[in-house]
Amino acid sequence: MRIFTLALALTSVAQLSAARAGDAIVISGDRLPEVPEEYYVEEGDTLWDICTHFFDEPWRWPTVWAMNPHVTNPHWIYPGDVLRLRLGKAGAALGLAPITYTVGAQGSAQVTLNKGFIVEEPLKRLGVLSFSPDPRQYLAERDVVYAEFDDLDKVRIGQQYTVYEILNTVYHPKEGNEIGQKIRVMGIIEIDTVEEKIARARVITSFMELHRGLLITDLLNHYNVVSPRQNLVKVQATVVDALLEINELGQFHLVMLDRGGQEGVQVGNRFLVMRRGDGYLDLVDEETEKLPWEQIGEALVVEVREHTATAILTHTAMEVRRGDRLEMQLHY
Repeated sequence: MRIFTLALALTSVAQLSAARAGDAIVISGDRLPEVPEEYYVEEGDTLWDICTHFFDEPWRWPTVWAMNPHVTNPHWIYPGDVLRLRLGKAGAALGLAPITYTVGAQGSAQVTLNKGFIVEEPLKRLGVLSFSPDPRQYLAERDVVYAEFDDLDKVRIGQQYTVYEILNTVYHPKEGNEIGQKIRVMGIIEIDTVEEKIARARVITSFMELHRGLLITDLLNHYNVVSPRQNLVKVQATVVDALLEINELGQFHLVMLDRGGQEGVQVGNRFLVMRRGDGYLDLVDEETEKLPWEQIGEALVVEVREHTATAILTHTAMEVRRGDRLEMQLHY
């Protein structure tokens, strides 16, 4: 194991001054090595040994584990894994200001996945949910609906479709440019019969109350389980919108970002939500720019488009707002 080899090497290069005081040997020079920002795991390494070597505190291993959410089991690390040991070149060693990671983000992502996203080009519209024999305004699971399709000849019994609505056009909160359309997924319908001019269907899944006039597209994948994955690139993004029309966003709310697959964002990546300024005072730009960026939350990416992404807020220390900055840190 390389840690013990390094320890021997450090002892051999340290300045040794042997002063006889019985059998004692006095070693001058730093005993601990400099803590690297990243460490590449070698065969035989354990978190306990790594923390002993770099910090002389083996019980720091839970903090190291928290800094590396791609390590799903602290007892199993593998050669080639990249471990973050400190916050950065200007940061202090672990334990002073560790990045927060919310355990259980996978479960929360599963039930909210694909409920909303931004598209730069309109979704392929296949038809409209036009009518229902039910006397109620809002429809739910098992209700019968009638769907008008643009090409009814392609519709088959048993086929499933996603029902959605266009909420609004999204503009960048900082730059003002148009980003795309915000889509909210409402539910899934399944075709029962195909008549001469219309298809009879049944609602098999409703994420929200359905209503007449909703649009129909090909079935989307709604139930992927999202597992956190290591960030392979550094990306800076902005919260450009949210699924809900509220100004203050918190844990488990869905937010939309202005970076996507073309910028290296992948499903499972984690973004840190950052903000600088005064929590009470309204500052001018010159005053704000003097202040450091502070982490106020974390978001897990659950949907990626070409230049946009949707993420769930897995942790928030304060309310998140449109326009807040997000950072995807390398190897986090």
